[in-house]
Amino acid sequence: MDFVIGIVSSIFTKAAEYTIPPIMNHVKYLSNHQQNVQNLKDQAEKLKAERERVQHSVDAAKRNGKEIERDVSNWMSAVDRKISEQVEKVMQDEEKAKKKCFIGLCPNLWTRYKHSLKAAQEAKAVAELLEQGKFDGVSYPVPVQSIADPPVKGYEEFQSRTSVLNEIMEALKDDSVSVIGVHGMGGIGKTTLVEVIARKVKGKGKDKFDSVVTATVTQTIDIEKIQNRIAELLDLKFQDQSTYVKALRLRERLKKEERILVYEAWTRTRNTGTTQYGHGNTAIFKK
Repeated sequence: MDFVIGIVSSIFTKAAEYTIPPIMNHVKYLSNHQQNVQNLKDQAEKLKAERERVQHSVDAAKRNGKEIERDVSNWMSAVDRKISEQVEKVMQDEEKAKKKCFIGLCPNLWTRYKHSLKAAQEAKAVAELLEQGKFDGVSYPVPVQSIADPPVKGYEEFQSRTSVLNEIMEALKDDSVSVIGVHGMGGIGKTTLVEVIARKVKGKGKDKFDSVVTATVTQTIDIEKIQNRIAELLDLKFQDQSTYVKALRLRERLKKEERILVYEAWTRTRNTGTTQYGHGNTAIFKK
């Protein structure tokens, strides 16, 4: 008999080890009901405050013409949904339940348990969102190439010269052609024609160029000014470097992507980091 009692006792002891802890966890939701609800309120207020701080940074970045990081926008939307669709619902349900209570006593333990469990779950989700909102930065500078170009003045006058434009467009599609010269007397619109072409070919996809860079080379050549102009359009930063080093950096930068370079060349470009070309014409360099 003692042997049987020992076996039964062992079974009940083992069963208790597996059943009592889960039961106690559920009991805690009943006993900690008010604490869980208050914790959710506190976490929600912290999340709202963090959301507001991030919004301030976003507004300041937009005023400075910057783009907002995608994960920041996604986080802000997630916070808005969490607060409006879930946290507020828990609070509304809690208020409704209170109205059914008598001097603070709520006989419906199942309702109390559900509200406490939901409050604890939402508080955990809110805390996770709060942690995710710790961004190193909320924005990034808009690439110069993505800024819309102003309309080209004098565009209409080229409608009757579509054959020239189309010829150049076809040459740009030819991989064996790297330099295209546009010849003519000064003032007849070579540069404007090239500007029209540049607008047409800039973009993504077949027969398009990722970036279009324009620079004007006058008779009084300023190599550093040309280099800085090209670097600016490529979002390349220089720091007190010689024209030679800038040329090397420009060359390496230009190797990385498909580019079209447009020059109104009145004198030799020399060692600007792009290439060398002759006198008196507008030239298109492509890679």
